[in-house]
Amino acid sequence: MDFSKLSQNDKLAVYGSAAVIVGGLVGVGAAGLGIVAVLAAAGMLAVIFLPQMSPETNLPGSKGSLMLLLGAAAGVILVLGLLSIIGAVGLMLQFAALNTLFYLIAVAGGILIAWVGWKEFQAEGGKFQLGTSTASERPAVSPAAAAPAADSAPREPASEPPASEPTASEPAADRAPSEPASEPAEDDRPIA
Repeated sequence: MDFSKLSQNDKLAVYGSAAVIVGGLVGVGAAGLGIVAVLAAAGMLAVIFLPQMSPETNLPGSKGSLMLLLGAAAGVILVLGLLSIIGAVGLMLQFAALNTLFYLIAVAGGILIAWVGWKEFQAEGGKFQLGTSTASERPAVSPAAAAPAADSAPREPASEPPASEPTASEPAADRAPSEPASEPAEDDRPIA
């Protein structure tokens, strides 16, 4: 694990995850939904360090999408937990000051990893990708690119003989128009 190879977003996510894990375990004591926030922060650390520790292992989605989900889960759970006890924080500071301070540190860490998850998601283009699909590894072939390949197949010769040049005795209107040698590809046609 080389901490110097991490980007600025990854470093912030590591700091926030550590705050959620330590603050959640000390402040909440892993009770209620606080354990889900702690697990989400541990998952955030796995998303950050797993590609570095095991390069052959693929994540089950894009890094930004996973960071957004995990960060949002931890942040929302901790903020909603704080809002539910906001009236009692003053009283809690008098009787359980250490636990309350650690819980507030966990809430700040949850907000931080939610924000970092959003930044990483936006840096990837804001495209939500979950699951391991092989479609992203294959090169995409557009229908326009595949059409000329189908047109290049050998054709049967025409059953009619080629039209001859009109002579002075034969009017040009009676003669069948000659077909072009080849039709232009779909990409070469003008757009109407």
